[in-house]
Amino acid sequence: MNFELLKKLSEAFGPSGFEDEVKDIIKNELRNFEYFEDRYGNLIFYKKGKYQDKKFLIEAHIDEIGFMVYSKFQSYLKLTPIGSIDPRTLIGHLVKIKTNYGFVYGVFSSVPPHLGSINFEIDSVEKLYLDVGDNHNKIEIGDVGVIDYGFREISENLIMGKAFDNRIGTFLAIELAKNVKNYYDIYFAFCVEEEVGSRGANALIENINSDFAIILETTSAESPYLSNNEQSTFLSKGPAITIADKGAIVKPKILKEILKLFEKYNIPYQFKRPFIGSTDARYINLKVPSIIISVPCRYIHTPLQIANKNDIKLTYQFLINFLENA
Repeated sequence: MNFELLKKLSEAFGPSGFEDEVKDIIKNELRNFEYFEDRYGNLIFYKKGKYQDKKFLIEAHIDEIGFMVYSKFQSYLKLTPIGSIDPRTLIGHLVKIKTNYGFVYGVFSSVPPHLGSINFEIDSVEKLYLDVGDNHNKIEIGDVGVIDYGFREISENLIMGKAFDNRIGTFLAIELAKNVKNYYDIYFAFCVEEEVGSRGANALIENINSDFAIILETTSAESPYLSNNEQSTFLSKGPAITIADKGAIVKPKILKEILKLFEKYNIPYQFKRPFIGSTDARYINLKVPSIIISVPCRYIHTPLQIANKNDIKLTYQFLINFLENA
């Protein structure tokens, strides 16, 4: 697999509603495919199969969490979150803001230990300040930003970077589109604005008619601060299968058949802890029978995430087997 592509996707700027840089990467990678962009901004690519009596949908959202500027004074900005963010994870972290003058960089302000500590509970992003120095005049109310860190391979199997939710799912969908030898028609949908309520997926279901959908996602992996019973998934144990989350319940018959295929192809899997989080399946599953397959990532929705390349490869291996033998 081309992990240089994942690096490019991870480092791309694309908070919800402002995904153009990610879209450009996708369009370049799949430049030989037929595609259209719907009225809401989703990209839908089409790969014709040998037979047309079945149609599959592979979906991944392409946006990331971020921030929008709502106030500024002197060198400081006030931001409101785009998506779900724990403000306690932000102090001292680098932010990249897109302006009419190009990108401007800032850091979430802190108090040096020599001077004391922050004397209030950090329970909202709005309580924090972003220091952009003498670039504040380049910034307008409504400009948006993201945490800005590069992609790194930190060991033979582990990778670290921002926006793994859901650039890993995006990466898998692109690699599948390029390489799968499909018997049936496949739509590859890259949806916007999942992090603010799956708005892109809600629009998508008006445009796509398929017989079965696979939603590609990332999901929360283990944290040392939680007990074993509180964990949702784990790195190095393969792709995570959703039984039910806050937006969708997978039909038991479909789940049973998918698990049979994992066993047939001898691919390890794990179950995501039920009713944790939500995905674009909350809308897609209303119209199309769906399954959600996720790559576990530590620390999603924080400045940096960690994932295992083998989990990504195993997810890809299952998807190729499924689509080439459906």
